[in-house]
Amino acid sequence: MRFLFYFFMLPILASCTFLPEEWIGLSSSFKDMHSPAHSYSILPPPSASVFAGTQTVYQNNYVLNETMSAKVGETMLRVQAFKKENQLTRELYIDRPITIRIGVDEITLPAKKYSVFGMFDLDDEKFFVLPKVGHYYFLVDSKGKIQERFLYDIKNSDKVTIFPDKAEISPSSARMKRVTLHEQEKLPFLDFDIVYDGIKNDNIILFYKNAVPGTNGESGSFETLAYPKDVTLISVKGMLVRIIRADQEQITYMVVK
Repeated sequence: MRFLFYFFMLPILASCTFLPEEWIGLSSSFKDMHSPAHSYSILPPPSASVFAGTQTVYQNNYVLNETMSAKVGETMLRVQAFKKENQLTRELYIDRPITIRIGVDEITLPAKKYSVFGMFDLDDEKFFVLPKVGHYYFLVDSKGKIQERFLYDIKNSDKVTIFPDKAEISPSSARMKRVTLHEQEKLPFLDFDIVYDGIKNDNIILFYKNAVPGTNGESGSFETLAYPKDVTLISVKGMLVRIIRADQEQITYMVVK
């Protein structure tokens, strides 16, 4: 009897060792997607705004390499400089649609602003996480490139897993940009005029008026600048000016730097 029992059980045991490869692959993928050992948490989003530095904004009355002229008593050059602070927000935007293909799924991200849902660490690099689309969370690196690797939500959990397949991004050159806010000061920290004052004692005479910020030139310091009348290139308060012609009535010039 024992021999007959082993005889009948042997085919059954053998059949368990010859499962179709498709079954094994499906089981492995399913395990990778839903196993707690492969679950991750999405980190909170960055601060609502991050200081990104200060820059100087100039408002000038001239264009580089453009010929200009001024009569005696008229302003040749007017320069105002303002400070502008930049703040990075936790929003990203794209200026054209992006298509993402995952297997038979095709997802389109419209051209608009996207709030950053969170942050995610992957391969020792931090990524922005976009809001969930269906079951997918897409990752964006610091340069704005949407990643081929992405996250998939785990059912009945606040965790995610890294999807085993890679997405196809089109166009591949598409980039998202960080939304930046700018705040410019109303009063200039630099405000001056250069006035043409004619030819005197064989010199080109310029009148420099450095205004107190906010007075629009009504208050400040004054200085007379003199240059030989046959000079062709002069340096004026950080600007390089080419003199084309100068006489008792007017000056023709070009700011070259």
